[in-house]
Formats: sequence, C-alpha cells, structure tokens
Amino acid sequence: MKPLCELDLPWKLLVTSFLIVLSSGFLMAELYLQHTTEMADGKEGMSMDDVVITFHGSDMPKLKQQIYGPMKKYFTESQDVSKLKADELADIEKIAAWVDKGAPKDEFQYEDREKNKTSISMILNLRGCVDCHAADATMRGNKHEVPLDTFDGVYKVAQKNPKPVPIDKGRLLSLSHIHLLGMGMMFMLLGIVVASTKWPVWLRASLIVGGHLSILLDIFGWWGVRQYGAPLAPVVMVGGGLMAASFGLSVAGSMWDLWIRKVKA
Repeated sequence: MKPLCELDLPWKLLVTSFLIVLSSGFLMAELYLQHTTEMADGKEGMSMDDVVITFHGSDMPKLKQQIYGPMKKYFTESQDVSKLKADELADIEKIAAWVDKGAPKDEFQYEDREKNKTSISMILNLRGCVDCHAADATMRGNKHEVPLDTFDGVYKVAQKNPKPVPIDKGRLLSLSHIHLLGMGMMFMLLGIVVASTKWPVWLRASLIVGGHLSILLDIFGWWGVRQYGAPLAPVVMVGGGLMAASFGLSVAGSMWDLWIRKVKA
C-alpha cells in the first residue's frame, strides 16, 4: 500500500470515511460504557470504585446500589440524572438512610394515613418502582423476581451482602470474547492505516503495539478485578487510558498524513 500522503483522492476519501466511522463507533462505545458503569458507586464519572463494584461486587445492599446507580434516573420524569429535583434527591437519600438503619419494618409503611405519605412504601410507589418490581407487574421488562411492593420483598434487597458477589463468569466470558475479537479487528485495521503513514518507525510501532496491549490490559484486568478486587482496578484504568490515547493519536496522525503532509518532489 502506498503511503497515505501519496494516495489518489478516491483512496484518501475512502480511508478518511473509514476513520470517521471507526471514531464514531469508538465514541459510542465509550458513552455506552459510562452509561452502564459510571453510576455503580452512585457518583458521576468513571472511577476505580465503579470498576470494583461492577466486576468484583460490593457488600452494599442491592437496593442502595440500584437507587444510586442505574435506577436513580427513574426518580425523575425526564429520566435524566442531571435534572433531579431537590425533593427527588431527598427521596433517594431517605431510602438510603432507611437501608443504613437496617430497614426497620415500622418505617416501611405507617398506619397513620398522613404520616404514611412519607413512608418508604409510598416513595417506591410514587417514583414508579413498583410498576416494574411487583409480582403482578405487566410493564415490559418487569422484574417479578425482585418485588418492591411488599416489605418482605424490599427487605431482601435492603440487607448487606454477606460477601461481594462478582459478575457472573458466563457473562464475563461473553463480554471478553466479544471485545477481544471486536477491538482486535478494529485495532488491526487501524494499525494498517497507521503503518502506511510516514511518521517515524518507532512512533508507528508504539501506536500499533499500544493499541493491542491496551485491549489485553483492559479485558484481562476485568478478570483480575473479579478475582482480587480493588488492587487490580488500576490495571483496567491504565488499559482504558492507553486505549483512548493510542486510538486518538492513531487517527490524528493518519489524518495528518492524508491531508496535511506534503509529498516531496
């Protein structure tokens, strides 16, 4: 293959279009990762705690994990966590405080009608939790196996886990083989483009090796965290950072060669 800077216009357009589409896919993957993982610890932004909770598990009660994590958005009509109102945040904190107290039954549902308006049961009803989490729920994606319309059902998920429950091995195997094959192919094709630039050999080699090394650090880091917890979480973070850096520099360097580097006479 000719160096990128020496390609004819149709070839340059082909490679450029490929890089744009590939970059869009990479961006979507990063956004999806944040959407599914960053709220594992109840705080915005990816952190090592998110990685540990996702792969190694946590002794935090499941109810508390959910209201601080993926279920937090359902406490607001817009389903946008950034738009949670003061009263909606207060409901989340009230449930969390109730869980921390050991989930006392007398606070789940009060006999006094006026007082019951602020009970845990009423909050779960008001925020639509029982629309899905009930034995007779008919909504799509319902969770009959995790009912929140009775005290016994809520109490089960309000107790601390005896020990962290790691991600299911079958699920992690599935995630691993999909990502190894998908990202491996992505970085192989990107590596072909990088190898066709006129940047110094050491730089091209570093970007190519860095991309593939980042995949191994990231994915096998998942398994390390699943088994050993927090001590190996930095491996996943380093792998993710190296992947983003390798990908970004590879695309930027290739675009430079395609459209900016001058061909010597």
